[in-house]
Amino acid sequence: MGTHRAITLQALLEQSKETDVPDAFVLQNGKLLKVNMAASGGQVLTKAGAMIAYQGQMTFSKKGGGAAKWLKKAVSGESFTLMEVTGQGDLFLADGANDIVLLYLNNESIGVESLNLLAFTPSINWDITMIKGAGGMMAGGLFCVSLTGTGYLALISKGEPMALAVTPDSPTYTDPNATIAWSSNLEPSAYVDANLKGLKGIYGSMTSGETFQLAFQGQGYVIVQPSEVAPTTTMAGPGQTGGGPAGGILGGILGGA
Repeated sequence: MGTHRAITLQALLEQSKETDVPDAFVLQNGKLLKVNMAASGGQVLTKAGAMIAYQGQMTFSKKGGGAAKWLKKAVSGESFTLMEVTGQGDLFLADGANDIVLLYLNNESIGVESLNLLAFTPSINWDITMIKGAGGMMAGGLFCVSLTGTGYLALISKGEPMALAVTPDSPTYTDPNATIAWSSNLEPSAYVDANLKGLKGIYGSMTSGETFQLAFQGQGYVIVQPSEVAPTTTMAGPGQTGGGPAGGILGGILGGA
């Protein structure tokens, strides 16, 4: 184990100075996202509570997303607060010191577990979708976010993520709290293994006394984090920690008001 000695203030400032590249989204470090508002068209959509600093002139407001999306929110019982930031300058975002995964979608679609969504450019369309089979398992069902278009997308992960290939002859089953995102052609469904019923904690989430997983079948990929505990997040809402039924897929897509 190496020795870590004190450094000079000048060295610290040089080591930690702001990243300077023209991209709309760039990682300042593995846990901090810098948004270049000019490159982002003067606007970005982010989870409430993710801003840690900004330079320039900006305004922050709640983004409703339309009556249809709010109806889905009401049915699911989820706390859904999407923040719209407009202005010029640099915006810095983070969430609970979680790792940030930076993606660029090129006319592509992706499904994202709600708590793992940090920010995206307004060129990407979003909607709330329901996971198959979850409606009969619990009141309100399980909901996630569907993102489509061209632009930047930032996700959070509790630890370095892993991508699992899904093929027709190799279906994949994941813990809901460990699942970050998946290719849009893979529609997840709730799956209960009869052999695991009653074995609390084997695959994480518990609802109505049943242990369940997310099942992915077809051709594509699933991205998981190396933790069966959902990220502790600023968007979990009052009295929630980001884990379990209240804080995972059910725990609020982009946080409390």
